[in-house]
Amino acid sequence: MALTSRHLLWLVLFCLLLSISANVYQYRSMAAVEPHRIEEKNENHVLPKTTVSDPPISSGEQEQEQNSIISKDAERFITFAFTWEDGTYPTRKRQANQYMSESIKQTLFASSGSDSKFTASVSDIEVFPSRDDPEHCLVRFKRTLTIDTNGYEETSEELVELTFTYQDGRYIVDQMKSLQTSGGV
Repeated sequence: MALTSRHLLWLVLFCLLLSISANVYQYRSMAAVEPHRIEEKNENHVLPKTTVSDPPISSGEQEQEQNSIISKDAERFITFAFTWEDGTYPTRKRQANQYMSESIKQTLFASSGSDSKFTASVSDIEVFPSRDDPEHCLVRFKRTLTIDTNGYEETSEELVELTFTYQDGRYIVDQMKSLQTSGGV
């Protein structure tokens, strides 16, 4: 039997069909296994699995952990509240409830939009938690304002006192007070 072009065509089509079937089978079996792999990866990165029970946390460690949380939340608040970029005002106004109380939101986001004539950024944020009241802290940071039209830039040191309240499973800023002798926040 001689191989004709018709036989060759059928042979190639059969190999192609076999290859596609194998790929589909492999794809389905990988799709069924992949969610478990992703969960295992995430579990490895988030928390290590342990069977040993942790000792009870002492009050000093709890206070230190709360100060750490307050410090991180203070940094997030300062970065969020004092950084302005062109076109981000409406989005930031909608997201403000994650960082601050309604009264501070009304103060910092009073208008319905931004004129986009300047940008602001913060740097060198230092948080000093209060030992007497863990929900209070002082925050020192540098704020840089830039006028977009001419490139003029002004940097100032700011010092604010923040008071946090625990709401919906997280700390948000409830009160903010400028401690600058001139100017203000």
